[in-house]
Amino acid sequence: MIDSLSLTLSGTSSILEAQYFPVIELSPQAEYILGLVEFLSFNSIPNTDKHNRNLYVGRRVYKIPTGSYELEDINNYLESELKKDDIVFKLSPNNKTLRCTISCSEEINVEPEDSIGSLLGFSRRVLRPNTVHTSDKPIAILKINSLRIECNITTGAYINGKKSHSIHEFFPRVPPGYKIIEVPSPVIYLPINVHSIQSIQLRIVDQDGKIVNFRGETITIRLHIKRVS
Repeated sequence: MIDSLSLTLSGTSSILEAQYFPVIELSPQAEYILGLVEFLSFNSIPNTDKHNRNLYVGRRVYKIPTGSYELEDINNYLESELKKDDIVFKLSPNNKTLRCTISCSEEINVEPEDSIGSLLGFSRRVLRPNTVHTSDKPIAILKINSLRIECNITTGAYINGKKSHSIHEFFPRVPPGYKIIEVPSPVIYLPINVHSIQSIQLRIVDQDGKIVNFRGETITIRLHIKRVS
């Protein structure tokens, strides 16, 4: 009879799956709980991708490569690219208001859905040339507010009043490019809703339930199952 069990799943996708043969049998007369004991990966989560990386200037479109950027990095890249077309561009942060300003020698259109305007805090509109424009909202340079790990065989979690398979939630404490080592202390255990484990699926999602893009970095998650009665 199983009293304690360690399971490790690893892969390059934010959906990790494992099939077990023979099936892991848990005693039907007992209750079991599961907790996340370790999450390992690299903070490669981009804040610009195909959904928000385009700057529409006049009739041109400038694409920022998918990546993790600070506002200064975005300014330096765009300033350099636009300069090649003799366009003067400047993007500056206001650290007190958490907003930013844009000025450009040509018209900027932040109406398209894939415009970088939403990341910079601008509502959908056209920005006139040779004018300093201030964003309507704070800069949304961080797309991720929290990372949530979900496990399909657990129960007992609720998010905004709805049942969830979430087993752990955290925010990376390291900047982009650095190793994420998340070791919960104490481990939060949740009830398992099956008595035989044929397969396990883990999903790494953001605060909105969307799959997080780790850009192919290896993700390793270790789980602990134990009997409580």
